[in-house]
Amino acid sequence: MLPDITLQMLGFRALALLIIAGIHGGIIAGVAVLLGDKGPKYDGRLTLLPGGHIDLLGAIGLIIFGLGWTKPVPVEIRKLRIGRIGIVLVILAGFVGLLVTAALFTALIKPALTTLPHTAALTTAAFLRTAGSLSIWVALLGLVPIPPLAGGMFLKAFGLRVSSQVQGILALGLLLAIAAGVVRPLLAPAYAVLAPLILGA
Repeated sequence: MLPDITLQMLGFRALALLIIAGIHGGIIAGVAVLLGDKGPKYDGRLTLLPGGHIDLLGAIGLIIFGLGWTKPVPVEIRKLRIGRIGIVLVILAGFVGLLVTAALFTALIKPALTTLPHTAALTTAAFLRTAGSLSIWVALLGLVPIPPLAGGMFLKAFGLRVSSQVQGILALGLLLAIAAGVVRPLLAPAYAVLAPLILGA
């Protein structure tokens, strides 16, 4: 079912997507490179610019339904200096990076309200709250161990390979599950714990 959203909310989510995708993809690529896999650098993923990190289906999910994902960063376990542990660190780095991003969005709300003109202040604060919340949702979804999510790299740690065709099917299925309202309730308990700590009351 299509959620009841406004053009302003769609705009907020689209702008937040650009920031979230750049940070999530850039951090994952950066940690992978630091641990020895130079592939993301050569693939153009070692950047905070969002272009190379946006996944079409994930973007649709985030903008329309408020829950989506970024384009997975190809990481080769055999090139990581610490092997399987490296994959775990890469995934967790992306997760923590988005939680820090959510905290930064929240920290900017008070300055926005106290320094900007009234209407601009309210609009900016609303965007920052939306972006902070979305950052946490994307971070949590990214831990789920299925492609095309970052957590799908956990499968590589156990030697499981998923073909690009199957990944495409899984991505479409994930988007449909998000649209049907199946995924958010599964993540809601973890969100309920993190959101008050990061976003405040």
